[in-house]
Amino acid sequence: MTNPSPRMLRGLTTAFLVAAAALAGPATATATATATARPAAAAATDFTDVHVWATGVNVRNAASGAPFEQCKTFPSRQNCQVVATVSQTTVTAYCQKRGELISDSGYSSRWWTYLESPSRHWGWVNNVYITGDEHLAHVSDCPF
Repeated sequence: MTNPSPRMLRGLTTAFLVAAAALAGPATATATATATARPAAAAATDFTDVHVWATGVNVRNAASGAPFEQCKTFPSRQNCQVVATVSQTTVTAYCQKRGELISDSGYSSRWWTYLESPSRHWGWVNNVYITGDEHLAHVSDCPF
């Protein structure tokens, strides 16, 4: 077996820390634990701003354990609970990955962006609601 590359180690470390942050996050009124801090292993250059153009857009995440892993693996309405909403605002994005196909207002996307809401909850928003293409050129793909 070869030694893992620094990039692979960074990706694994980031995934571990994102999961740990979600486990440690406070519970909301619906008992959903969410991360309240940026992924700890990420460098400042790993984040970028994105603009949510729609109103009342759900930010989705899941409680710790298996539900969190399912949500992280495949962001979707079924796997991830609503933890916050955002409306016509600029937010900090960490990464994006493929998940459930969402269609709205004549647009469709399978890509979801992991971002921080203004209420400091981290979660997934489908790229249909973010200004740009289906796959955002300026947002990295998720390392997890």
